[in-house]
Amino acid sequence: MKIINFIGVFFATTAIAQSGNVGINTSTPDPSAILHIENFTGTPAVATATVSGGAVTGVTLTNGGSGYTSPPTVNFYAGGSIVNGGTKARATATVSGGVVTGITINNGGTGYTSAPTVTVSGGNKGLLFPNLNIANLSSTTSPVASPANGLIGYNGGSNTNNKTLHFFNGTTSQWQSTIDAEDTPKVAYLDFTGSLSLLDNVSAGGSSLLIVNPPAISGVSNINGFKIMLNTLSGGYSLILPQGNYLVEVNLNLNSPPESPAGQGGTAPLTGSSYYLMGYFIDFYNDGYNNSTNTFTPVINSRKEVPIVSMLNTNHLATWSYYYSVPANADASIIGGLRMMLGRMQNSTFYDLVNVMPTGSYIKISKL
Repeated sequence: MKIINFIGVFFATTAIAQSGNVGINTSTPDPSAILHIENFTGTPAVATATVSGGAVTGVTLTNGGSGYTSPPTVNFYAGGSIVNGGTKARATATVSGGVVTGITINNGGTGYTSAPTVTVSGGNKGLLFPNLNIANLSSTTSPVASPANGLIGYNGGSNTNNKTLHFFNGTTSQWQSTIDAEDTPKVAYLDFTGSLSLLDNVSAGGSSLLIVNPPAISGVSNINGFKIMLNTLSGGYSLILPQGNYLVEVNLNLNSPPESPAGQGGTAPLTGSSYYLMGYFIDFYNDGYNNSTNTFTPVINSRKEVPIVSMLNTNHLATWSYYYSVPANADASIIGGLRMMLGRMQNSTFYDLVNVMPTGSYIKISKL
């Protein structure tokens, strides 16, 4: 309500001033107004969510709307997830002919006690700030004479200062650049969820799918186009990433209980000790993924090995770093689908079950 009152005051001012050129949600702001606000011109899409086991398990699209020029944002409100200490569900929309044709759940979230409200928000306009030539950050005469404290403008002039939003700091009498989105690190964090036991009675060279449970995506993840998809070819989940280069860091908190039956595959501790060589590898499969047809194309894998010496019933941390490149393609829909297999390394001296502990196990992706 306070925001509505503020906008109302602003409009009252514009009727008197009749000058300026600032727009919100419009690419061509009314030059006679200080502030020009224009809503989405199409018909908003309508959808409903279903919940099971505290997670959003489905989204039903009841009206695809109209007028969309790009995929809108899908948000989930209420339902108790954040209030109950849970995590918010995430989903993405697909658009064809200006109409939302489908909504895919990327992460069902946790902690929902009732179905949340689904909002599909999008627009075909933008926010335009004044375009200034801020050549001298200390100037109080040009491009604005006696700028007000907190004045915001975009430095779009021919100068060496950052081409980004600037605000005027009245305390220091200088223009300061805001965060440049291009320079902001692009990362994604994924936490492992649920119980996962692998490599039961598996000898050296054997492997199993690593991402079996849908991982939880941290809210600080900001790689545009990143999502998690169920791999229809191999099962498990794949990390979907757009064209570009990435550093993928996998950290697993592992624990091996006593073997059952004893002596499986020649399991024995290292000579004269109670420690075992519990070596592991990860096979990284750089599958292709078509974002339009939701189909995977399998490719050759790259193996990374890590030797670990540990005792039974003792947590041991294994880490891998992998350079992942999604090659450029004229078709922007052809992107990357990275999947992983955890396996038993050669020369291990333990050949039985290993538990992946959700606490302390995570994947970090950095865009390079």
